[in-house]
Amino acid sequence: MKQLYIILFLISSLGFAQTSLNAGDISIFWNQTDIPDDFAFVTYVDLESGTIIYFTDCGTSASASAPFNNPCTEGAYAYTVPVGGHSAGDIIKFEGVPGEPVTNPTNLNFSTYNDTIITGNLGTSTGGDQIIVFQDASNPGGSAMAASNPKFLFVSNTASTLFTGTPTDSNETNLPPGLSDVGLPRTALGVGAGPAADEEVDNSVYNGTYTFDSFLDAKIALTNPANYYATNTNLPGDAVYNALVSAIPPALTITTLSVNPVGFDKSLRIFPNPSNGHITIKNSGVALNELLITDLNGRVIFNKNLNGNVTDQQLDLRSVLHSGLYFMTLTSGSEITVKKLFIK
Repeated sequence: MKQLYIILFLISSLGFAQTSLNAGDISIFWNQTDIPDDFAFVTYVDLESGTIIYFTDCGTSASASAPFNNPCTEGAYAYTVPVGGHSAGDIIKFEGVPGEPVTNPTNLNFSTYNDTIITGNLGTSTGGDQIIVFQDASNPGGSAMAASNPKFLFVSNTASTLFTGTPTDSNETNLPPGLSDVGLPRTALGVGAGPAADEEVDNSVYNGTYTFDSFLDAKIALTNPANYYATNTNLPGDAVYNALVSAIPPALTITTLSVNPVGFDKSLRIFPNPSNGHITIKNSGVALNELLITDLNGRVIFNKNLNGNVTDQQLDLRSVLHSGLYFMTLTSGSEITVKKLFIK
C-alpha cells in the first residue's frame, strides 16, 4: 500500500476562517491595458471562502506610514473568494466585456472598491500602468478602510522594468513596502519595455509552461521577467499574444502532487488543515468509497461510507475530535491514500 502524507497549514476560527496572505502567495501573470483591461492571478496557497483581495492601479509613495499616493482617484476592485474556496494553483481572471468600460467585469466575484484614500474606477493606462495587490493587514475578510492599512502581496508594472521611487504621474509607482523586484521568485514584477520611467508596453503575458514539479518552481518561472511576452500592438492585432492569452489554463499542474496511483493529490483538496473540526474535502471527480479517521494509536475515531460520491464533502468533526494529530484514510476502489489531519 502506498501512502501519501500531506501537511497543510493552520487556518482556524469559529467557522471557516478567511486566509491571511503573505507577499508572494499570489502573483499576477497577465496584465492587459488595452480595452478591455484584463489581468489574471494565480494563488500558490489555498484560499478560504470570504477572503478579500484588493487590486488597484493606484501607485505607492515612498512613505511607509502613507504608502498609497493620496488622494488616489484610479480606483480598485475587491475580489471575494467564492463559496468552496480556491485550491493552491487555481488561476483567476479579471476580464472586462470587450468594447465596454472596465466597470463591467465578467467575473462577478470582483466588485468596485472605494474608501477615503482610493476613489474612482480602476482603469489601466496604455501609457503603462501597475496593478498592485493588497489585503487589509488586520482583516483578511476586508474592511471599509483597507487602503489605510494595506499588506502588499504583489505588483505587476507595465510602465517600466524598474520601480520609479518618486512617481511623476499616476502611471508610475514606487516599490510597495514589503515587496522585492530582485532575485527569484520576486514579488514585484517589472515587465515594461525598459528601465526608464514610462518606458512602457500595453500588454504583457507569461509565455512559459503551466506544468511544474513544485509550487516553488512555478513561482520562480511566473515571476521571472524573462518569461514574459509584451506587445504594443492594439488588440486583437498580435497573434502571438492572443494565442498566449487563449492558452491560460484554469489551474497550474504540479506533477509531484500526482504520485499516488489514483491521483488523490490532483483530484482532492482537504482544507483547512489544521482546523477546529470543520473540514472540506474538495473533490474534482474521484469516486470515494470510505473515509476513516484514526488517532496515533490506531484507534478508529470516525468513519463514514461515502458511497462512491464524487462531489465535495463538508464535515463537522468538532464533537468527535480533540486537539491533536490524526490520520485520515480515503479509499477509492482498491486504492488508499492517508493524510495527516491536525485539529487545533
